[in-house]
Amino acid sequence: MATLASRGALTSLLAALDRPGPLVILPHDNPDPDALASAAALKYMFAALARKEAQIALGGIVGRAENRAMLTYLNITLVPVGEMAFHGKTAVVLVDTQPGRINNSLPEGIVPAAVIDHHPAYGDYPGVPFLDLRDQYGATSTIVTEYLRESKLVPEPKIATALFYGISAETQDLGREATAADIEASHFLYPYTNKRRLSKIENARVPREYFRVFREAIERAALYDKVVVSMLGEVQYPDMVAEVADFLLRLDQVEWAAAIGTFGSCLHCSIRTIDREVNAGDLLQRVLGSRSAGGHDMIAGGRLQVGEDPAARERAAAMVRDRLLGALGVDPAIGQPLVG
Repeated sequence: MATLASRGALTSLLAALDRPGPLVILPHDNPDPDALASAAALKYMFAALARKEAQIALGGIVGRAENRAMLTYLNITLVPVGEMAFHGKTAVVLVDTQPGRINNSLPEGIVPAAVIDHHPAYGDYPGVPFLDLRDQYGATSTIVTEYLRESKLVPEPKIATALFYGISAETQDLGREATAADIEASHFLYPYTNKRRLSKIENARVPREYFRVFREAIERAALYDKVVVSMLGEVQYPDMVAEVADFLLRLDQVEWAAAIGTFGSCLHCSIRTIDREVNAGDLLQRVLGSRSAGGHDMIAGGRLQVGEDPAARERAAAMVRDRLLGALGVDPAIGQPLVG
C-alpha cells in the first residue's frame, strides 16, 4: 500500500483497526522520546475516538534519564512484550519502526494492522492494511500530531507535552533534519504543553554513575582525522551509545562521531554527522547489514548479535569501527587519543 497523505490518514487508520480483538501499540525496542510520545498519543486517540483501550508494549528497556522521566511525569504505562500474548486477532500498530527490522520485538508471523514511521521504507510490506511512512519528516511524532489535528480533539496537556518533546529530542530542538511539517507541529503543540513537566523531563536528574560513564567515554575516544569514535565496552543501557555519539559530535574539528558499545548479547553502534552530502543511514547499513541498521541523512544506529564471549565482543567492536572508518575513507591506523 502506498504511503498516505496526511489528510484523512487518521480516518483510514481507525478503519484498519475497526475489528474485534486486543490492540497493541509496539514501538521499537529501547524506545526513545519520539517512539514513546507517538505511542502514547495513539493510545489516547484510540480511546477517545474509537473507544478502544490499547496497551503499549515494551521491547528492551527504557534507560536514558529523560526517557524515564517521560514515563513518570506524563503517566505513560508500558507492558513488557514478554508479558503479552500475541495471536491472530491481535491488532498491532508498529510505531517508529517497520516489519522485519532487528530493532523491534514484533513476533514472527504477525502482520501488523498499521505501520507508522518516519524512516525510509525498508520493504514493500504486502498485507499491511495501513502504512504511513514519511521519511521526509524529522519525527514520527510529527505524523501523529497531524493525526491529532485531524481528530479535532483538544490536545490533553500530557499528550501535547510528549509529542512536543518527541519532536524536539528527535530533531535536536528543530536543528537536525527538521522540516516545515516538524516546525508547524511544534508550534501547534507548544501552547498545550505543561511547561513545568517539560522542564523536568528536559533536565532529568541523573545518578553519579552517569558521569563516570561519560568520563570513560571521553577517555576511550580516538580521533581519526574528521571522525571521532568512542569504544564504550559494556554499557548500562543501549541509549547510552546514542547519547555519547550526540555528545562527541560537538567537537569542532570533526564531521562524524560514532559510539560503539555492548548491552546484553548485542553490539550497538550510533553515528552522527554534520555532513549533508552523505546519508548516515545508508552508510551504517553498508557497515552492519541492511536489516541491522537504519537512519536518516545525519543520524543512524544499529545493532548486531555478538554473544557473551568477551574476546568475541571486543573483536566485533573493532571490526565495526574499522569498517565504519573504511566506509568514510579514513585509515584506522591514524587514530590519536581524544584526550591525553
